[in-house]
Amino acid sequence: MRASIVWLCAFGCASPTTGPGSEPDPKGWNITVDMSRLDRFVTAPSWRVGGVATATEGLAGVDVNGSAAAVATDGAFSTDVSITAGLVPVPVLARDLVGHERKGDRTLIATAFLPEGALAPQSAALVVSNTTLSAMSAGLTSQTGNVDVAGEIMSKDTLSQDDRCVTWPTGARQGTVQVSLAQDQSGLVLRIVIPNLDVYFAGECQGLLSTIPLAGEMHATIVVQTRLTALPPADGGCLSAFAHTTPTVSVQNWYFDVWGTAGPLQDWIVSMFRDQKSAEARAQLATEVGTRADQLLAEKLASISVFERTSELTLLDRPIAMQLCLTALDAIGGRLVARVGAATTGAGTREAPGAPQIDGALPAVAPNELVLDANLVAQLLFSAWRDGGFARTAPDVDVGVLQVLMPGLYERHPDATSAQVAIDGELPPLVRATPSGPGDLRVELGDLMVTVSVEGERILTFGVNLELELALEPTMGGLAPKVLDSRATVALLDELLDGADAALEQAVQVQIGGSAAQLIGNGTVLALPDLPGLGAPSDVTADAGGRYVRVKLSP
Repeated sequence: MRASIVWLCAFGCASPTTGPGSEPDPKGWNITVDMSRLDRFVTAPSWRVGGVATATEGLAGVDVNGSAAAVATDGAFSTDVSITAGLVPVPVLARDLVGHERKGDRTLIATAFLPEGALAPQSAALVVSNTTLSAMSAGLTSQTGNVDVAGEIMSKDTLSQDDRCVTWPTGARQGTVQVSLAQDQSGLVLRIVIPNLDVYFAGECQGLLSTIPLAGEMHATIVVQTRLTALPPADGGCLSAFAHTTPTVSVQNWYFDVWGTAGPLQDWIVSMFRDQKSAEARAQLATEVGTRADQLLAEKLASISVFERTSELTLLDRPIAMQLCLTALDAIGGRLVARVGAATTGAGTREAPGAPQIDGALPAVAPNELVLDANLVAQLLFSAWRDGGFARTAPDVDVGVLQVLMPGLYERHPDATSAQVAIDGELPPLVRATPSGPGDLRVELGDLMVTVSVEGERILTFGVNLELELALEPTMGGLAPKVLDSRATVALLDELLDGADAALEQAVQVQIGGSAAQLIGNGTVLALPDLPGLGAPSDVTADAGGRYVRVKLSP
């Protein structure tokens, strides 16, 4: 019999609507506890809990959290409740003058709340591999790859000038600029190579008796190198700027020649100064490229898109967009660690301040692993929740079970064969990592509501607080949650007919595990953040801090 009523209460219940002025209650008495105006999203260490209670037999009192609450003549009651972090169940019990009781239990949720679409800056972290670095540096290298040394040279009126000689460019060309980003124990190194720079010039020198015309050419490959440091975003957002050290410039594959153009004698005179002019020209080229590179990098690195992308996924049959971006690059213990922020958005409009978020420091990250924030799972579930992902119908149940537990139901609905179940989760899930087991994550669901109806008439309303212990099993490149255990606290909030209240609550409390998996959707796969170079997950363990899980990745 208990197994047959699992779906009755697996997801909690909606608030009762029966009250004074309605059709006479079949029980002959009625107590209502209206908690619809209670704000359950807590932001203070003490919270006012209240509602309105009515009783056809006269209201005797209301207890909140085990103590009598002040009750006004219209049935309004309230009291302050001390708050601890997480889900805070608040028992509410209304009594009438002849001894009937009705529960109005509700749950508060006291955490930080991240509004939908807002960025959580430490949703994931990983040690940067060369593949990851290559993909993340695409925006950086594209911004710094347009170094045009040949163009800069051709824009100059003179190449060199002293008290005896002056030269000016007549032609210049260069090969395709090559930009690469590498890492060492201190962080990031940006390398810019300008290959095959060919410069042609003309000029003149003042000799003892006359002006000597000349011409020349120089060839080089120029290598510019600088060390980059990511600048922390001022608003806690995406990484968009880097500082750089003064560039070092090396002139490689150097060739320099100069000759007179007015005859052998003058050519011989000019060639005497060739070596001296070669050294001067090489040093000048390095200095001018370094100065210009410093200016260019300051401009390009002030505002830059390093790594941003959006993934589309489906959770609880609801479409969700997950935006990712790099929020920090830190050199830690000789490794470069990337921190990734995430924001999620869905199509829902349900009112709530944001996804519940728990505290905890980002742990150290090992190679070939992804450290994943349980709060990111909460973000995804929150977006699905706002879009109705926890509101659904459940399979019908055998009405015969209800007829046994609720005398009088058969007389009221003699031809009914089944009862219908409607589900709604009134609070978004709170998610934690569970280093002490039995799984990897615990999903805490407060005020899951379910109504049970027969032939369109509501018969029962339950409220359930549920904890699901989940293992995250690597599959199809993602993580499939598997329910290992569940714990439930059940309160019967309303009934059309007198029934075995405690028996119904106990049945749900014992049997809810059989249906708990449907809360997160059969076959659900949580997609990993779409990060370049990320291997497939092979194992998951919860970090000792209780916020992050460690996802081991295939190399």
